[in-house]
Amino acid sequence: MERPIWASVVLSGALPRELSDIIAILILETLAIQLALLAPRPFLGLSVSWILVVMVPLVCLLAAMSNSPNREREELALVAYGGSAKQIELRYVLRGAIVTTIGLTPVLLKLVSFGLSISTGLIILILLVLIGGWTYSLPALRRTRSTNFVEHYKG
Repeated sequence: MERPIWASVVLSGALPRELSDIIAILILETLAIQLALLAPRPFLGLSVSWILVVMVPLVCLLAAMSNSPNREREELALVAYGGSAKQIELRYVLRGAIVTTIGLTPVLLKLVSFGLSISTGLIILILLVLIGGWTYSLPALRRTRSTNFVEHYKG
């Protein structure tokens, strides 16, 4: 059996499609809309923008932890198909980054409306997207590197 290319494994599950992902996007959208409407420029006032820094990792982690038994079966099938653990982990990093990007769209639009220059707000937004992707992948990292996962794959 021929191993699949990495893109088919990674991109097959990169788009958010579960209810927990939609709820996470709605929570982040609500926070982002509040930040975009209340702050004159996002990420300038420390009292306003710290809520996103705290909530993005928590919301992404909770969204990734829901429906874990179904995800483990899907991951086992991907490994049986020829995918590697790294590809599965990259898949969840990408999904978490997409969830975070969609959720923070109002802030992104507000930052773009001030100009396309590389500003502190844009750098913070990019870091939040990376943090969201990384925290979304944490449960998958734990599952794919556990001995239980390896035992299921052998059996």
